[in-house]
Amino acid sequence: MGQSTVAELAVIWQEVFGEEPDLDRELTELGIQSVKLIEIILRVQERLSVTLSLDAVLLATSLRTLADEVDQVRDEAA
Repeated sequence: MGQSTVAELAVIWQEVFGEEPDLDRELTELGIQSVKLIEIILRVQERLSVTLSLDAVLLATSLRTLADEVDQVRDEAA
């Protein structure tokens, strides 16, 4: 997992939710709303050039595991 991916996801998270994320806290504990998830998916696509499915985001247990998913999608596209 690239540290830059985690850092970029943390910035996106802070923009969408207005708070600094705990990188290891389970995303389901953070009270994520579906509209906000879609906003995160769109920002990831725009900034990181990675298209994530809603399932991929919902299955990620933390921002770190979501970063792993982003890196995996990038690797598969290369």
